[in-house]
Amino acid sequence: MTINHHPDPATLMAFSAGALEEPYATVIATHLAMSEAGRRALRQLETIGGALLETEGAAPMASGALDRLMDRLDDDAETAVIAPAANDNDIPLPLRRYLPGGMEAVRWKWTGPGVATADLAWGRDGKSRLMLLRVAGGRQVPEHGHGGQELTLILSGAYRDRFGLFARGDIADHDEDVEHQPIAEPGPDCICLVAVDARLTFRGRLMRALQPLFGI
Repeated sequence: MTINHHPDPATLMAFSAGALEEPYATVIATHLAMSEAGRRALRQLETIGGALLETEGAAPMASGALDRLMDRLDDDAETAVIAPAANDNDIPLPLRRYLPGGMEAVRWKWTGPGVATADLAWGRDGKSRLMLLRVAGGRQVPEHGHGGQELTLILSGAYRDRFGLFARGDIADHDEDVEHQPIAEPGPDCICLVAVDARLTFRGRLMRALQPLFGI
């Protein structure tokens, strides 16, 4: 499996620092479980971060800081695991707690012709969300932009947009300045793991009118 698209370094740094909401951290951890190059990049960032910390002086800690840190580590423990998947058919370890019954047990919600979604989790802020997106082979998602940051990781199948071909293990890291129209490659459904913190912004008038029904 060749992975050609990786997270933005700033996103990877935020993951390394524990600064990402649960949906985003889960997408990054799942990508890292699928990508040796991604794990290598993370180790390099952690090495640089460690070296920078060694040059900083000691700072006083607020009361209860250690307890809050330990609570946060307990909350994020399962998400942080990035052990590589055994093979291409496995659900990567960071994603398994959201899919205890496997892909076969997912309850899909119709969100348009050839398109379905399934919510998996919400972030602490109540805005960011983690979901699965399934696009039938040869179908397209209407052209859209993003109200915030969107991470999309391909779990199976593939799609193309103006940024190229995205296949299993590839990740698209987009912000509010990006507009695109993913088109699933012919053949098997394209299934993606997606984290978003705002609704999509569709260009077409009909899609904007129907968006409350679709919930995306």
